Amino acid sequence: MKAEWIVRDGRDELLLFFNGWGMDRMLAEWLRSEKPGLASHDLVVLYDYSDLTLPEELRQAFAGYREIDLVAWSLGVWAALHAGLDRVRRAVALNGTPFPIDDARGIPPAVFNGTLENWSDATRSRFERRMFAGFERDPRVGRVRSARRSQEQQDELRSIAAAAMSAEVVLPAPWEFSRAVIGSRDLIFLPEHQRAAWQGIETMIVDDMPHFPFFHLHGWQEALA
Repeated sequence: MKAEWIVRDGRDELLLFFNGWGMDRMLAEWLRSEKPGLASHDLVVLYDYSDLTLPEELRQAFAGYREIDLVAWSLGVWAALHAGLDRVRRAVALNGTPFPIDDARGIPPAVFNGTLENWSDATRSRFERRMFAGFERDPRVGRVRSARRSQEQQDELRSIAAAAMSAEVVLPAPWEFSRAVIGSRDLIFLPEHQRAAWQGIETMIVDDMPHFPFFHLHGWQEALA
């Protein structure tokens, strides 16, 4: 996976933001400029889960931080659990589950495979309308939309599918998500599937929030609260 520093000021704590599938650093840059930050945290955005291995440079940097917190969105929730992290204080899932391909707790296989095999510029536009449901014409969309090519996104999704199918051989992470935030209008990870996936975990339902949660959440502090 790719990791890019958004804030690196030598602070005591580090926030890892596991972005959604197909995304890039643009969303994290927008969040830094538009939403309240965390004065105590440096910030890294992770994306492109074609390979679930954390960059070694980032892993080495962990030693310099007293605490590590984590926010993951969409398929980034699953990626975070399989990234080999061994030290996480707080972890919050936004509109995602540990089960990327699942009839009851994730994206149904038929839907996932249909998205994968039919991905193109046209289907990408339709997917983004569902992702931003209710905000399609919001001018902010242009500032957070990924600049990656559709073919690159499809290749990443194919790698995710292959890894998810073999996920049972991966050792479980030594940490757990402590909280899940669920949008009531999520059309990608359906709210009822998220609730089924997070039984026993604290959940918060946000009314009218679509799959893209960041026009609703008031900065990182609210996400981690």
